[in-house]
Amino acid sequence: MESFEQIKRDFEFRDEDVRNILKLKTVMERYKEEFIERFYKFIFRFPEAGKYLKNDEIVKRHQEKLREWYSNLFLGNYDYAYFHKLYRIGEKHVEIGLPTHYVNASFNFIRRFFIEKINQEFGLSEERNALVVSIGKLLDINLDVLTAAYREEELSRYQVMTKFEKTLFVTAKRFSDMLDFTLVGALILVSFFVLGLFVYDIYQLVFGIVPFDKGILMTLGTLLVLWAVSELMQEEIKHLKGGGFAIGAFIGVALAAIIRKILIVSLSAEKSIELLSYGAIVLSLGIVYWLLKKK
Repeated sequence: MESFEQIKRDFEFRDEDVRNILKLKTVMERYKEEFIERFYKFIFRFPEAGKYLKNDEIVKRHQEKLREWYSNLFLGNYDYAYFHKLYRIGEKHVEIGLPTHYVNASFNFIRRFFIEKINQEFGLSEERNALVVSIGKLLDINLDVLTAAYREEELSRYQVMTKFEKTLFVTAKRFSDMLDFTLVGALILVSFFVLGLFVYDIYQLVFGIVPFDKGILMTLGTLLVLWAVSELMQEEIKHLKGGGFAIGAFIGVALAAIIRKILIVSLSAEKSIELLSYGAIVLSLGIVYWLLKKK
């Protein structure tokens, strides 16, 4: 991590900004508990918040640390000890596996909260504008130091690799990217095939090639599969942009395909055993899908 003096220079955080922050100390202290309450409502919107704040003891400890960070923000003492404490917080985030997305989103909330309160207290004025600029710089510095631990964790893993390991790592990454793009291409091709099947089902239904009730169910089943493939493609595009691998989307496609088979088989009384077996498969896939979503 860069020296704390260099970080302040990079963000043009000057003595004037420190004076502005100190002006906010008394004002913002009144809103500390409201901040804690609203902050927790905000972070518990995150899908995996409960994974990191598992019980009341952890929540209470985290709230005390958050109050401490909030108070320190307005003390005006932005020295080595202050920056070191921030970096240690970032290391703790890395240790528990907290996504940087959660950190960035939280700081977006914090910035909006502070601007809201500054607007309430100072209205539209030059002083208000200066205070918003100063607190914005300080929050940006906080975010930069907190996320530095993430960057250094990634760099440290890469730097300890041998030349062969680095070459293997880069090759594997490129091969993985190629497979992802191949998968997207394959999904596009499959989408055309499913679309063709949908048109064929409509053709059979319109020209009476299959019974009307069977034709309707076949068409609905194919439409369900088409929708599932579309969802899978959207998830794969998110994955290419850096998102996680959506195994749930693949299970969704499998469920859609089995449901289509059930719709067709349900018209035949002689295939009750086959229908039960498909039902068992749907139940199994449904349980797996539910477990994935619950996790």
